[in-house]
Amino acid sequence: MSRLALALLLATPLAAAAQYPPPYRFPPPPPPPPPAYVAPWGPPLSPFYFNLGLGYGNGGTYRDGYWTPLSAYGGSGGLAYHVEAGARLMPQLLLGFDLTGLSTFGDAAYGGSAGVTLINYDAVATLFPFVRGFFLRGGAGLSTLTVSAPVPGLVGVSYLGTNVLLGAGWALPVAVPLHVTLGMDWAHQFFGAAEVTGSSVWMMRLGLGWY
Repeated sequence: MSRLALALLLATPLAAAAQYPPPYRFPPPPPPPPPAYVAPWGPPLSPFYFNLGLGYGNGGTYRDGYWTPLSAYGGSGGLAYHVEAGARLMPQLLLGFDLTGLSTFGDAAYGGSAGVTLINYDAVATLFPFVRGFFLRGGAGLSTLTVSAPVPGLVGVSYLGTNVLLGAGWALPVAVPLHVTLGMDWAHQFFGAAEVTGSSVWMMRLGLGWY
């Protein structure tokens, strides 16, 4: 009986120690950090684009080796217009067809109306370096220059040539993908005619675009 009591006394501390885990040799690992904040994506980009704009422009032609302002043809004013459409190749890059035009109009010296209409038909690439907002454009294509007759009874003349176009602007979101656009283009034409070898114009515009 005494041996049984002695065994129980020795087993009691061992059983109590077994109920508690041994102390850590090293401090417990820190808790995991909270998940990093990820900014939400902006509205989706349209796979195609369209832009229509109106504004003001000016310039002139190279006639017989001399620079001749467009107003010298008898016209005044400078209505600039612009239409473009195409597809989005990458988030920053658009490619499509572009029509830019500039028309002057007024009264001829001997009565009637006079003016000049210059139209560019171009393939244009548009680059948005920051995906939205600021953009750069560049392209090339065909051009037509039509000069109305300054004297009643005479027939106007037209020229066919080529051009290069450079531009920049800003697309301001209104209700994405709808944007208000502000842009400026410069274009140089090559006609190669004996009396008109080329021309150079600039155009500013305000437009409404879908991007």
